[in-house]
Amino acid sequence: MGDPSPDTLQAASRPLFQTLRPDARVLFIRLRSMGDSLLLTSPLHALKIEFPDFHISVLVEPKFAQCFDRNPDIDEVLTTRPTKLGTVKQLLKQRFDAIVNLHGGPTSLAYSLAARGPAVGIADYQYSKFYSHLVPRGAGQRHTVDATMELFRGLGLKSPNAGPLIYTDQPEEAAWIRRNLGTEAYAVIHPAAVMSTKRWSPEGFASVGRRLSSLGLRPVLTSGPGEEAVVAETARHLPNNLILLGLPIPRLAELIRGATIYVGNDSGPMHLAAAVGTPTVAVWGSSDSKRWHPWQVAHKVVQNPFDCNPCPGYRCLVAKTPLCIESVTEDQVVEAAESLVRNQVTTMQPN
Repeated sequence: MGDPSPDTLQAASRPLFQTLRPDARVLFIRLRSMGDSLLLTSPLHALKIEFPDFHISVLVEPKFAQCFDRNPDIDEVLTTRPTKLGTVKQLLKQRFDAIVNLHGGPTSLAYSLAARGPAVGIADYQYSKFYSHLVPRGAGQRHTVDATMELFRGLGLKSPNAGPLIYTDQPEEAAWIRRNLGTEAYAVIHPAAVMSTKRWSPEGFASVGRRLSSLGLRPVLTSGPGEEAVVAETARHLPNNLILLGLPIPRLAELIRGATIYVGNDSGPMHLAAAVGTPTVAVWGSSDSKRWHPWQVAHKVVQNPFDCNPCPGYRCLVAKTPLCIESVTEDQVVEAAESLVRNQVTTMQPN
């Protein structure tokens, strides 16, 4: 055989995205959480600007599929089936020009290999030898959005920066919010979180709610499935509240979009607040606020320093109860909330 042609050598030296045909089908695998799904919207928007004809698909769990509702950057949302085998069988019918695994575990690897097409992962992933393309993991601590952008740049994206998260307007849900809340100014308070190490006290949230109420904002309490008890305990200490439980993601998004301020723990709805541009107070416990803080929105992270932070968060490893989240005081959170509300009032005043 002769030497490779110049065109072949040039193609081989170009990053993957730049070697794909203009209308390539690219699948991104992003399992598990609402936050992870929403944080993907910014890098995908940057990718779609640079490669507008790419057909972008995402594979997520069914309960998080609505994170991409009406998002113009996403051409197809695939959801996992009740069993891993069912998901594999679904993916065996699909062909993509590239499959980018953003998760890294063995389950997502199986899904990457089930779909037909070259599988892309990060070099330090478990079982990395099974991927067709590997991208080195960048050094240093940075926000998850920045880390995803760095992965995309390793695959050929040229954009240096990521924009805000995206959650597209949902007119029908916004109309439902107006019908039920009217024109009254309000604050959304989401006191729940899956892990106890990320869950501030209901009494603390009630105290913040009372202060916001004195500023003319009606507290609206929300929660996801199974978190109703936390809301009930918060409401017990908070007069003049409105409770809206178990809202689907599009309705919750429009509720938060219409709020003056959002107050909650490190959780999926916190990232939803960032995606709709609502000023956010995030009460922080066990996780890494450098990696997971609200992205490109006016916000205050209320966190106290601990040598053991960050940690996996499944339980406190140094005490019987999670000292990090328990150390946050009501005064700290009230001050953060008041600051964001004052900034909004100042911004809205005419020159």
